[in-house]
Amino acid sequence: MDIKQLRSFITISETKNITKAATLLNIVQPAVSRQIHLLEDELGIELFERSRHGMHLTNEGKILEVYARRVLKEIETAKIELTSSDGALRGTVNIGILASLSELLSIALMRIIKAKYPHVNLKITVGYSGHLKEWLESGEIDVALIYGSVSSKFLDLQPLVKEQLWLIGAYSERLSKDESVELKQMANYDLILPYSPHRLRTLIEQGFHKAKYELKISAEVNDLNVQKQLVKEGLGFTILPLVSIKNELEQQAFSASPIDHPDFTREIALALPNTRHITKLVHTIAQEIILSSKSAVKSKSWLGCEWIGK
Repeated sequence: MDIKQLRSFITISETKNITKAATLLNIVQPAVSRQIHLLEDELGIELFERSRHGMHLTNEGKILEVYARRVLKEIETAKIELTSSDGALRGTVNIGILASLSELLSIALMRIIKAKYPHVNLKITVGYSGHLKEWLESGEIDVALIYGSVSSKFLDLQPLVKEQLWLIGAYSERLSKDESVELKQMANYDLILPYSPHRLRTLIEQGFHKAKYELKISAEVNDLNVQKQLVKEGLGFTILPLVSIKNELEQQAFSASPIDHPDFTREIALALPNTRHITKLVHTIAQEIILSSKSAVKSKSWLGCEWIGK
């Protein structure tokens, strides 16, 4: 198994066609076919299902794809790091950010990276915490802000921020930020929540179960923007950290009250994979994420939270 074989394998998995792959790789088609056959012979498995509709990965091929992408990415990163003669940071870093924080942190981070590290290309991937964890473990992203406080077998977590959860309603509901709401009251509200196994949904369900109250769910939505739009239209209430509705609060589209229960908080941590080498570039950008997060908390741009980082 060598780099050329892995590159051919990945290119075919993307194009689903040997001729197209050969064109992209700038080599003749028989050479690409031979590399794949050698790879399959060495592993003793078929990596592609071949049909008149193209070449599609087998289950074994899908497993190899994860590792092949990781290997090729590590090689490219090493090449950049070793050949940077002037000491300037170069390369691409893929950052994972929670949907609730994307507007707050993406612009600030991009400005800092462009100003301080002009040769660094920043990719920002927005997603839910569970998805970001999976992408970190698979190598699709390099560093992320996720929910949690305890490191795992695959990820090292550094807690940074503790967020209060709030009951969110339309502006006409006149919820007050100065008056907390108890779970007993909330049991009467029609709630619009993400569906299981979303981490926030799990936290809410556990909190209500522990307090011996039942959730009254009127809709389940797995998209934050749709969730907010339904609440804005007065079709129900939801539970979110305050930063999720920062712009809407300024526009008087929502009203909100803090939830009076110790379990209705959550911690946000910087996460790095502990199963592969972390480059100087990724470490540097991770520190910039920490500094940007701390600045947002201290300036109160990051609403409804406290800094718990070192």
